Amino acid sequence: MSGLSLFAAFRGEHFADPGTLGRRLAPPYDVITPEQRAALAAQDPHNIVHLDLPSAVAGDPYREAARLLADWRARGQVVRDGEPTAYVLRTSGRLPDGSERQRTGVFLAVASEPFSRGRVLPHERTHAGPKEDRRRLTHATGCNLSPVFLLAPDTSGALEDALRDVATREPWARCSALGSEHAVWIVAGEPARRIAEAAGAEPVYVADGHHRFETAVMLREEVPQAWRAGASRTLSHVVSFRDPGLEILPTHRLVQGPPQQPAAFLNAASRFFVEVPEGADRILVAAFADGREIRLGMRPGADLSAAGDLPAHPAVRTLAVTMADGIAVGVVAASLLGGVPELRYTADAGEARAAARQGSCAFALLLPATRLEDVRRVADAGQIMPPKSTYFAPKVPTGIVLRPLDAPV
Repeated sequence: MSGLSLFAAFRGEHFADPGTLGRRLAPPYDVITPEQRAALAAQDPHNIVHLDLPSAVAGDPYREAARLLADWRARGQVVRDGEPTAYVLRTSGRLPDGSERQRTGVFLAVASEPFSRGRVLPHERTHAGPKEDRRRLTHATGCNLSPVFLLAPDTSGALEDALRDVATREPWARCSALGSEHAVWIVAGEPARRIAEAAGAEPVYVADGHHRFETAVMLREEVPQAWRAGASRTLSHVVSFRDPGLEILPTHRLVQGPPQQPAAFLNAASRFFVEVPEGADRILVAAFADGREIRLGMRPGADLSAAGDLPAHPAVRTLAVTMADGIAVGVVAASLLGGVPELRYTADAGEARAAARQGSCAFALLLPATRLEDVRRVADAGQIMPPKSTYFAPKVPTGIVLRPLDAPV
């Protein structure tokens, strides 16, 4: 694999009729609730959720996904492109704060190689369960169904320029789906090769899909021999760091347990945090059932040794999410609730505040967004952020393009 370029165009599969695309897309499988899955499945019998999050009602869900994909191919619902292709996607949508964002990226095949090679850099830790699920689905279908979301430094601006040029043309498809507007361009030949070359000019960063990428690395030696060449890469969606629509939302923490009093929280937190006035620098906001919100800054000179295993590296140790999980939850909430509580997560600050007011959690912790430069700094240092540190919005939809392993290029 030493001579494998980082990115390549590929012969993808996509829905034959662009007019159907809007009702056939789905969010990434790992953010879909059971209720959302049911609604997506009912929306269209060919919604991609039937493959990417298959139902176990009929028995083996992975075998059912493979059967459905074969049926869709046989019926001409999905078609395969005849030459290596890049698939450009522009997504426009509204964020929870009401602001509008437009982001342009491209689906390419990225080399499936260990993070240790240094060309694909992670910022989150993975777990065995999700990887086993994706492994079994890929074995059954012989296809990459959902992409890894990657960020390219694009120091020269070549990727941003190439994608902007493509997006001046008439798209193959336009649709409304998942709360956003999408436009798709299918690009083959030399333009596709140049896009892939620009995307891979420097090491790239995993924004979302760490489990999918690590599964792809694991699968290189596991799949049938006929798929080995295809398994040397996996499906990815690449966005330039220079894209003005690239946005990270904060992931707020809903601390599980009986509602807590602000005074008790402040008393337990006073070793580490100070209450700061509105407008001052703060690191967290704690919201309570009585409607009170406490703005927290770090206490100068606070002894953090009581927090136990806080990351030692300054790139991670100083993050707001580290202070939230390691201290506000791991120490303060644990002392109030008699043990480290479970967390629920939301990217919607209004939802977090409502949960606190309704008493459905002990209290809510509202975090600032992790910055793009923080992601780069942590990944460059070979470090890992706490879980749920980043929420890139909008999510990359599944169903724009599939990548069969028996057609590597």
